[in-house]
Amino acid sequence: MAAAATIAVAALGGVAFGSLPADGVGVVTVADAVDPAGLYNEAQSKFANGDVAGGLAALQKALTLAPADTDALALQAIWADQLEEASVSNAALGRLRVLNPLLATTARNVISGVATAAQIVPDTTPKPVSGRVAIVVLGFGLNANGKMAPELVNRVTAGKAQSEITTAAPIVVTGGVPKNGITEAAAMKNWLVENGVDSGRILTEDKSGSTVANAQNTSEILRAKGIRDIILVTSPNHIRRGAADFGATGLRVVGTLTTATDLSKYLTPLTKDQTRGIRLEATRAARIPATHQPGALPQNLPDPGPGLLTDLGGQVLKQLLDAGSSAIGSGTEG
Repeated sequence: MAAAATIAVAALGGVAFGSLPADGVGVVTVADAVDPAGLYNEAQSKFANGDVAGGLAALQKALTLAPADTDALALQAIWADQLEEASVSNAALGRLRVLNPLLATTARNVISGVATAAQIVPDTTPKPVSGRVAIVVLGFGLNANGKMAPELVNRVTAGKAQSEITTAAPIVVTGGVPKNGITEAAAMKNWLVENGVDSGRILTEDKSGSTVANAQNTSEILRAKGIRDIILVTSPNHIRRGAADFGATGLRVVGTLTTATDLSKYLTPLTKDQTRGIRLEATRAARIPATHQPGALPQNLPDPGPGLLTDLGGQVLKQLLDAGSSAIGSGTEG
């Protein structure tokens, strides 16, 4: 019996769709084999599980099929830096600058933010910082009655001490998750005002429920005021993660201040290998998607221009041929 199958390839999405042969035999599909979204998701899963090399290998396969996927290029630049593969990281950044300059800047912010965070040594002494800067105090879960936990009192006390050194800096108090009708940010603001700080100096970020959201929301508040530099105030066990998240949003952490809680445990800067966790979270703060929808075109694709569709389609077909797919061309079986 003779049977024929033809394949139409949507190359930018990396999806191949089967067509019905003349005898009405069912559709042939190879979408799973060539979908770059699946490879992107595989890479993100590997990064989350600490397999950086495996994640980069999956990204490279995805970019072979969809070289204009800017999210994949951003991740390649960021995670190649984790393995100190400078040539790979720089090449990805170079390609990204052409396709999406804003995302290229975001990727660089993640890389530099993680590097800066890794070198932070927690310090309980406020220090002067020049230039236009804001003090950002990170929240901590309230008690069920809406009262501040002791560690949050420690953080806001440190923020007040810093405000007495940098007297022109606004103070941003952060944190949502209300308890008994009050948010972390509101509780901190109330404490500051009760302890002599002018309420007009205090900005509240009271929508967030995580450090990632703290960073994203605070960056929007400060960007509207033309402020990029911050002094970050939190606990020693939180300062590096917080700094990486805030750096990923484009804010520059130019100073830090911490509480004294368990200070001695965190006095050694992080090694490169120890930055994997904060790097992963920083990509979330930078709003690089955790997943792509299988079968969908990558987001933020540029106009491909002449030749790109043909080139990509050829790569997809070559991969299928190399794999010995029976779905390509026509065949005869007796």
